[in-house]
Amino acid sequence: MTVRSANDGFAELVLADPAWVRAEFDAIVAANFEPPLRPSPVPRTPDAPHPAAGRDPAPWRVLTLPVRCPRRERSPPEPRFVTGGERGKR
Repeated sequence: MTVRSANDGFAELVLADPAWVRAEFDAIVAANFEPPLRPSPVPRTPDAPHPAAGRDPAPWRVLTLPVRCPRRERSPPEPRFVTGGERGKR
């Protein structure tokens, strides 16, 4: 039996039962991940104001401004070569 025929035989055996493949996959995933943590309840005080409807409750999300973060960085200007007779002229 060659390695190729052994691999082909194994693949045929494994893929013969899609329900078994799905069950094994689900078991592997479940074994490697912990269940998600429940979010802790946020205590609200009676005096706390509710956020206004339509306003973003997280204003820090809009700190990226185009002025501070340009789309691309500019390269330095091309060097100017001055010949002997043109020195001092612009």
